[in-house]
Amino acid sequence: MQKKNCVLCISIGIIVCILLSACSKQPDFDAKSYVQSSLDAYYHGEYKDYANLLEISEKDAKKEIEEDFNESIQQQFDDSDNITDKGIADYAEKLAEVKKLAKYKVQDVKEEDGVYTVSVQVEPSNVFQTLQQSSTEVSNEKIKQGLDGNDPEVFAAVLTESVQKSLEKNSYGKTVTVKVSVEKDNSGKYGLSDTEMSKLETAMFPTE
Repeated sequence: MQKKNCVLCISIGIIVCILLSACSKQPDFDAKSYVQSSLDAYYHGEYKDYANLLEISEKDAKKEIEEDFNESIQQQFDDSDNITDKGIADYAEKLAEVKKLAKYKVQDVKEEDGVYTVSVQVEPSNVFQTLQQSSTEVSNEKIKQGLDGNDPEVFAAVLTESVQKSLEKNSYGKTVTVKVSVEKDNSGKYGLSDTEMSKLETAMFPTE
């Protein structure tokens, strides 16, 4: 069941990296708005500010994020023959619900030598921390029913039902403040590095 936990974490992590590494085209860069709008678009489906920041339509912003999200999940199962397309789609829907658990508040920004340090207040969700136990419980239920865990439909059911169990018992830990750096890349555009993005992801959805 550890594999299921990893798939969930990797799926979210990949998309956050794709999303937040998109660079602002605005000449007067606003680091706070950049981080806030990127998180709002990905986690809560609020695309207006994100679209304005990148100078694209809300429709295109939504399409970009949803397509990248679905593609990243599909890639996790490219080498697997024990899950159906419907199973992957059902799993993606549950993972989309996980994203909505994200609680954060972008606070102050400090600039020094062209590098912006943005403070983000986060309430950690324990959804991944309980996933291992949820997976064990669901798997045991299937075994008692005489079902084969290698059957594609059963495997998909274990995935989605495990996530659902963890969603239902989700709770939040003590608020923490994460500081991330927003700086120019080699092309001269501002963005967040993978390391900085991982700080936010780990704080919002810890696995230990």
